[in-house]
Amino acid sequence: MDILRSPPLALSLVLSSLYAGLFHLIWGQSWGEFLLYWITAIVGFGLGQATGNAMGLNILMVGQVHLLEASLVCWAALFIAKWLKV
Repeated sequence: MDILRSPPLALSLVLSSLYAGLFHLIWGQSWGEFLLYWITAIVGFGLGQATGNAMGLNILMVGQVHLLEASLVCWAALFIAKWLKV
C-alpha cells in the first residue's frame, strides 16, 4: 500500500491526467474519448518513465520523475491513439 502514497506516483498521475485533459480539450469530442486518452496518457507516461530509467537519462527530473522523457512519450502515445482512432 505504500506505493499508493508515493509522491512520484502522485505527480505522474496528476501530470498524465492534465495532459489527457488538455489533449481532449483541444482534439476530443466525447467522454468516451476522454477515458481513452486518460488511460493512454497514464500508460504513455509510465512507459516514458521506464524509458528514462532504462536509459539513465537525468535531463529534466522532478524528484524521481523523468519529466522530459515521460512527457514526450505520453504526448506521442496520445497522438498515436488519435491517429489510430482507437
